[in-house]
Amino acid sequence: MTTHTLNLAEGELTFEQDGEWIHGSRHVPDPDWRTTDSHGHTHRYTDGPDSYPTLTTVWGEPYWCGDCRDEHQDSWYECRQCGEKITPGTRVDSTPTYIAGPVHYYWNGDPISTEKASEIITEMQRLHDEATRLKTRPEVGAQVRLYDTTVTVVPTEDHVPDTHVTVMHHGTGALETVALDALRTKGLPGLG
Repeated sequence: MTTHTLNLAEGELTFEQDGEWIHGSRHVPDPDWRTTDSHGHTHRYTDGPDSYPTLTTVWGEPYWCGDCRDEHQDSWYECRQCGEKITPGTRVDSTPTYIAGPVHYYWNGDPISTEKASEIITEMQRLHDEATRLKTRPEVGAQVRLYDTTVTVVPTEDHVPDTHVTVMHHGTGALETVALDALRTKGLPGLG
């Protein structure tokens, strides 16, 4: 079981999650698979959202399975150019897989619902955002957060209102003047 605890000023929020390691063999796409169909069209596996860019998935008619008492629909791959049925290569993967179970939440040791935990987390994020929001212009050279990136405060032109500050983006050196309330301290309050 995995347990995480957040100690907050108002109390202690604990997350517990069971899970299980599944050991066994399963067939996964073979990254080295490559074939040529009877019409000379080459097919291969590629990384990315479309693992088989030269193939299209074809779905058969739905049918009822009496064994498991459920509806099924078979699918297969066909060449996009000629329609020949293609079966991509696979390999056996025996790497253990972790299957996460449900999450249980506790407030000061008492069980609470997922909704109540979400409310607590949302309020914690709001308080953190308020505590880290800059209210005055930081010193030139200070590193602050602009959304999810770290930027450095640079001299701001005199005509710019006090509610804005100029920052330099790391990596690109691009300068941008932004509203002060878009900036946050780099770390948690009191931690730098």
